[in-house]
Amino acid sequence: MTTPSSQVVSPAAAAPPHNGFSLISNDTLLQLYTTMLKCRLLQQRIGIIVTEDGQIGPFAAASQEAAAAGVGLCLLPGDTLAPAPRGFIPSFVKGLPLEAIFDRILSALTPKSAGPRPPYARLKLISPFLSLAAQLNKAIQTAIANKAAKNKQIAVVFCGSSSADLLRNAMRQAGKRKLPMLFVCHSAGDDEAICQQTQDCGFPGVTVDADDAVALYRVATEAITHARRGSGPTLIECKPWPHPVSKPGKRRAAGSAILNMEAYLTRKGLFDKKFKSKVTASFRRELDAAMKIN
Repeated sequence: MTTPSSQVVSPAAAAPPHNGFSLISNDTLLQLYTTMLKCRLLQQRIGIIVTEDGQIGPFAAASQEAAAAGVGLCLLPGDTLAPAPRGFIPSFVKGLPLEAIFDRILSALTPKSAGPRPPYARLKLISPFLSLAAQLNKAIQTAIANKAAKNKQIAVVFCGSSSADLLRNAMRQAGKRKLPMLFVCHSAGDDEAICQQTQDCGFPGVTVDADDAVALYRVATEAITHARRGSGPTLIECKPWPHPVSKPGKRRAAGSAILNMEAYLTRKGLFDKKFKSKVTASFRRELDAAMKIN
């Protein structure tokens, strides 16, 4: 399981067990929440950088921390990740250091010499600065090599529905060759369901709430096991939809993955505001330190 480098021990680990039954351990649930929180803080810091530089467009993508954490925490070190163009959040979950992320962004925004080359190869991470076409091609070639080697390693691709043609072409190749792959596609609520097209490619597709990290983790675990067994690829389509809130007649807006997870942990007696504050303060210090290096 790959995780961000920093670790914070949770006081909730000593909490009494909840009454319900869950296939996901309490430690994993807390790891999902902690990873999402760090992803959100990193995304906010990236947003500040590009806002100060006046170039918001290329970098300030909508936060997708539920999928980044829910899928990323299922991966093994030998698995390959194509994080989508400028997909710094999935790259962080795969292990890309904060210093490398900030250096690449600042190098692209300002005429400064780049620092050391990021450890993409060691992390089995395809560069987030490549185009989606290039990332898909590398992921397909990696999956072909993995299948030939029978090493049970997989390739995971993150993408958006705006590149549907590129995605469909890659899906057809993966389905035809029965490659060990997982496609994770974020789509808008009114987009045509991409997962319906997987039937033509010969493999399953699942639609999941984009703000439900627990559901994403469960689906990703099954899909990755499916791929490792040699049963071929799966597509997870992440779509936003409203969530109920406490006041009758109102709905929580999409993009509330962290609030959803806090509510879920609260029902299990695991959520602790002091723990959240501790994680937030600790990770902000890491972000500050990484920025000073650059």
